Amino acid sequence: MKNTKKTLKTVQILLLIFLFISCVKDGDFETPNVDCTEPELTATTTIQHVKAMYTFGGARIIETDVIIEGYVVSSDKSGNIYKSISIQDKPENPTAAIKISINQTNIYTKFNVGRKIYVKLKGLAVGYSFGSVQIGVATGDGLAGILGSELNKYILRSCEVAEIIPKKVAIADLNKSMLEMLIEIENVQFKSADLGKAYGNAGNTATVNRVLESTDNSCNFLDQVILRNSGFASFKNTVLPEGKGSVVAIFSNYYDDFQLYLRDTDDVKFNTARCDYSSSFQPNITLKSVKEMHKGSLVEFGISNNYVFEGFVISSDEHGSFEKKLVIQDAVENATAGIQILIGKTANFERYNVGDKVFVKLNKLYMNKNDGVLTIGFPKATAIVEIEETQIADFIYNSGENFTIIPKEISIIEILNPAIENTLVKVKNVQLAQNELGSAFTYFSGTNNGFRTLETCNVSTKLSVFTNGKATFANKLFPQGKGNIIGVLSNVLELRTALDVQFSEAFEACVVLVPKIMITEVADPNNNVSARFVELYNAGVGEVNLTGWKLNKYLNGASTVSGTALALTGIVIPAGGFVIIAGSEYKILFDDIPDIETTYISGNGDDVYELVNNTGARIDIFGVIGVDGNGTNWEYLDGRAVRKTSISAPNPIFTISEWIIYSAASNSLITHPNSPQNAPAGFNPRVR
Repeated sequence: MKNTKKTLKTVQILLLIFLFISCVKDGDFETPNVDCTEPELTATTTIQHVKAMYTFGGARIIETDVIIEGYVVSSDKSGNIYKSISIQDKPENPTAAIKISINQTNIYTKFNVGRKIYVKLKGLAVGYSFGSVQIGVATGDGLAGILGSELNKYILRSCEVAEIIPKKVAIADLNKSMLEMLIEIENVQFKSADLGKAYGNAGNTATVNRVLESTDNSCNFLDQVILRNSGFASFKNTVLPEGKGSVVAIFSNYYDDFQLYLRDTDDVKFNTARCDYSSSFQPNITLKSVKEMHKGSLVEFGISNNYVFEGFVISSDEHGSFEKKLVIQDAVENATAGIQILIGKTANFERYNVGDKVFVKLNKLYMNKNDGVLTIGFPKATAIVEIEETQIADFIYNSGENFTIIPKEISIIEILNPAIENTLVKVKNVQLAQNELGSAFTYFSGTNNGFRTLETCNVSTKLSVFTNGKATFANKLFPQGKGNIIGVLSNVLELRTALDVQFSEAFEACVVLVPKIMITEVADPNNNVSARFVELYNAGVGEVNLTGWKLNKYLNGASTVSGTALALTGIVIPAGGFVIIAGSEYKILFDDIPDIETTYISGNGDDVYELVNNTGARIDIFGVIGVDGNGTNWEYLDGRAVRKTSISAPNPIFTISEWIIYSAASNSLITHPNSPQNAPAGFNPRVR
């Protein structure tokens, strides 16, 4: 009898264990299949309407009997999603979704994926948390999670469990209306910089961002999005897959930054080979053609043109020069174009050596002039700023090939040639300006940037050499001999190392050349105001580089410069040569192409023109600043003012005896009153 009772008790225990196990799936405590009674509830509004209730400020407490319904799409089973559930309004093709904050873990055991639920909002609040609208409990101005002990009061399960079909979307189409939906993104892979890493950090519980990038079928890289992984996720030590495929995830955000949360790694299905960066960096445009796109304003390269150019690295920051920038030219020798690219990283020489052949992809990049130098990078208003360090590899690919760069040999008078901007040059036969002998590259102490002036005897053009104050050679003595210097040429020459200065000859004392640039004619044609012009003449014995020089005008008696001064940068005027600065119809009337065509020449007979050099010092002037020329002895209305040929030097003080005036005005003070001049017969530009 005793044995029979013992046997019966054993059978009963085994039966209980069997019944218990039958309610457990795969060893995890999933929601058991039990008889279900559908709640007698009906939704009174939609998720979208609830989200629209919120206005910026504190959390809004719901005080009326408002009920919404939705389908659970998140799961905290893996620990990657914490104390919240995300619901959307439809199992497929949802139109709205929202997160519900719950102060409890293992929520998946009650609210499994696909479960339809009803949420009674009375007593709860709608608020703003980290950039998205959520449901929770009001605490001051914020939101807290619904207590686990009160879940049954607010959230009721339906008997319906639907299959959730993720919403397929491209990264570029993600927007805030999709927040908290279950989405699927196809043709994605982890960035190459993340390969070999796990989803999280093995040594700590910090949350980690990994980056997914999307491609088209031709392996052109399109967009990227953050995959955010909790340091408590069960899969944090799992190594990222190396292929390419699709990812299903909860779409979330942190303010304006979009991010994805996996429910489990089963949502990552990479079944095909990943795209190699080299396949998307196939050149299809020349660097010269890229530069020609710039027409004076910001260039946006877009996202679908897929412009890629190849080039060769000519800069190096190994010795502290070229801080956070890379300069590339289009050929190993005799380059026809170059460009600087701003990048948010130092020690770039470790990745991009001088001579490395690289490919640059222009999607999402911009181009404009920074401080007069054509530059590529990210935009900030109309300026160009650095490409973020984490994204450099998206735009610049090193081929692994290295070549010896042959600098282009030029004389100092060629430094203004725009075709060699941002290229590696060797400027021959130069030396430090005499007044700078004994100077350092920058200063002998400190880290301020510095400029040195180089010259060639009997040539007025000067070369400005820039050195970064952080360069290893910044505080060293600048060589005092004469010879050649190698560097990257822009509006200055920047050295890579002190060895780029190759002075092997003795210093030569140069005769000081005084530029003699004169204003020799001011024209206001009676028959065409758009043909007005100002003529400059070089009365000296050597050519003069007008970089930094300006022509100022003072209208109607103004005592300050009217408008923005006209820059003469880039103009080189030979001895005995002329520069014509004219309106748009000058070339038609005079059958002559002006050196500068501009609307700046608008003087109508009573206005002043002033020529200043690159230091701002006045060199020459026509008229009296602060005086309206009407009725004066220099009034040239509908006529011209011509410098007498006997005058062979500029004069910073206006002297009327140096001029002959023709004017339509009846003014006895002028040389030739009542003498309007019609173009072209009444004028002789480029003649003295």
